[in-house]
Amino acid sequence: MKVANALTGACRWVMMVAAGLLLASCGFQMQGEKPLPFDSLYITIPQNSQFGADIRRAIRAVSPNTKIIESADISLKVTDFGPDDDADEKSTIAALKLKKAMKLAQAKLEQVSESRTTRQVSLNAQGKVEELELSIQYTFRLVTAKDQIIIPDTTLSAVRNMPFDDRVVQAKEGEAATLFKDMQRGLVTRIIRRITAPDVKARWDVVAAERNDDEEPVEIAKPVRTPALIPAPWQNPSLTPAPLPISTD
Repeated sequence: MKVANALTGACRWVMMVAAGLLLASCGFQMQGEKPLPFDSLYITIPQNSQFGADIRRAIRAVSPNTKIIESADISLKVTDFGPDDDADEKSTIAALKLKKAMKLAQAKLEQVSESRTTRQVSLNAQGKVEELELSIQYTFRLVTAKDQIIIPDTTLSAVRNMPFDDRVVQAKEGEAATLFKDMQRGLVTRIIRRITAPDVKARWDVVAAERNDDEEPVEIAKPVRTPALIPAPWQNPSLTPAPLPISTD
C-alpha cells in the first residue's frame, strides 16, 4: 500500500511538472496574483482579437477581483437613447453600449497605436535578401474613467531577425507569422508587468484623492480613436516583394 501511494504521489508530481512545462512552451508564465488598485476595467483592445483575448486572460489571472467591463455585456434601456437615435441601427447600439461600458469602469486600458514592419538586414553575394528584421511597436496607456492619466502613453517594441530564402517564400511567411505571435505574447507579459507595478497603485491613490504632490490638476489624456469592435486582425507584412532595406540615416 505504501509503495502504491508513493507511486501515485510521484505520478502526480510528474504530471504537475509536465503541465507547467506545457504552459511555459505556449508563452505563458505562472505568476502570483498582483491585484490592480481598481475594481473594474474597460479595455479598448478588441476582445475578438488574439491579442485582446490574451490581455484579458492575463489580467484575470493576476487580478481576479477586477471586473473587466465588456461592451457586448451591456444592456440598453429606452432612456439610453436620445431623441434622434435610431434604436434599430446597429452602429447606434454599438456606440451607446461602448459609451455606457466606459462609464461603468473605474479605469481604462487604452490602445493608442500598433504597427508591424519587416525590413531587409543583409544581402548575399548575388544581391538577394538573406536576412530580415521583424518588428512590432505597440503604444498603450492606463487612465481613469475621467481620462486622468495613471500610465502615460507607453511604447513597447519587439524585434526578431530571421534568415530569408526567396525560393521558399511560403515557408518563410509561416516562420515570420510564428515570430510575430511570439513577440505578441511577449508584449502581453510586459503590459501586465507594467500595469501591476507598485507605482501604478501609488499614482491611482493620488488621482483618486484628486490631488498630487505638487497640488496641480491631474493631467487629462487626449482622446484616441477607439479600435473597431470587429477589427481586421493584425496583418503581418508581406514578404513579396522583398521588404525595403533598413535606413542607415
